[in-house]
Amino acid sequence: MYVAKNYRLLGFIGMISFFGVIGCAERTSSKNVSLSTKNQLKQVFKIEHVFADNKFDGARLNGFVQPNDSTYQVQIFPENVPVNNSPWYAFRIWSNKDTTVNLEIAYSEGFQNRYIPKISPDGISWKPLNQKLFEIDSSKRTIKMELSLTPNKSWISAQEVIGSKQISNWLDSLATSENIKREKIGESVLGRPIDLVTIDEKKSQKSILLIARQHPPEVPGGTISLMAFVQTILSNSDLATQFRKDFKIYIFPLLNPDGVDLGNWRHNANGVDLNRDWSSFSQPETKTVRDWFHNERQNNPNQRYCFGIDFHTSYSGPYLLTLDTIPHKVKSDITSKWIGAIEHVKNETLDIRPRSQSLPYSYNWMINEVGMEAVTYEEGDEVDRKIVKNRAEIYANSLMRILMDKYD
Repeated sequence: MYVAKNYRLLGFIGMISFFGVIGCAERTSSKNVSLSTKNQLKQVFKIEHVFADNKFDGARLNGFVQPNDSTYQVQIFPENVPVNNSPWYAFRIWSNKDTTVNLEIAYSEGFQNRYIPKISPDGISWKPLNQKLFEIDSSKRTIKMELSLTPNKSWISAQEVIGSKQISNWLDSLATSENIKREKIGESVLGRPIDLVTIDEKKSQKSILLIARQHPPEVPGGTISLMAFVQTILSNSDLATQFRKDFKIYIFPLLNPDGVDLGNWRHNANGVDLNRDWSSFSQPETKTVRDWFHNERQNNPNQRYCFGIDFHTSYSGPYLLTLDTIPHKVKSDITSKWIGAIEHVKNETLDIRPRSQSLPYSYNWMINEVGMEAVTYEEGDEVDRKIVKNRAEIYANSLMRILMDKYD
């Protein structure tokens, strides 16, 4: 075992065994099974002089025990099962005196780790934990570390903790112009707001639709990519300036605020995978988007919906989910040109994964119900964040050019 004897900034563990991991786009049941059996209680855990807590939005820490005299264990359970293997964890750990401890993380239900631990001294600035500082025990599905702890709290998380408050602050920073409107158009299961941001400079009858963060842990694509994509559209470049004159942009930046703030692995507060609910619309979050669209179409029948993107993250990303090869009422004209433009700029072939139009994904709802081309944009779990942002900028610029050429 590699021993992190002098790692004092942020003591913790992580695990990165990807065997058996299920990606974001794989099918999972949306049925409520054993819901509420593993709800976490917000508390501070104390064992002798070592403390751990989950008393912040987005935390996931279900237990903190001492299996033997030399080891402390963090226990992580899903919100309900069945659920895909996206075991989110987020907590703080510290000691009331300088000390060295052995620490491990363990999941219930035989789940394995998906995410490299991210560490932070303040919950704001994050970096991945050096892989040399932890060891995987594949037989027990745990990771063990020897750590130096101090009275300063260390934040440990599967990904950066970017919850509803942080996203709300970002939205406030955008809504500084009369052309950018933020409005609450619905509520989640637990009453958190479902916000819609509309960028509309010239009352255009052409529009695009962006949806993000249906799955709580999917921060790189669901939030970091979305933010970079939107910031590119809002930039002062000639391309973006003209695009905003020609197109209206609708944005749902956080469709699952309950799941995000509860620290869920996948689901909303009812234990349902929202991105499997776009045909039954059994949940208030998906109903909100559907009802908004119906109202918009009724109130403004001339509005043209040109393209849609649903932002996600996968262990095997980046890739795009597109229509399969069966003929459809919506042609993939914009999609194919957009992919070609991106490949030309990046000088590489994109990973394109066709899916059936019958699956209950949000981008299929955009295609089938809204009647526009759409894709699911999957970023990668552990892609360098500078690359994530740069990719989103290229994707946004390429899409703006393609759309302006088509509707010139």
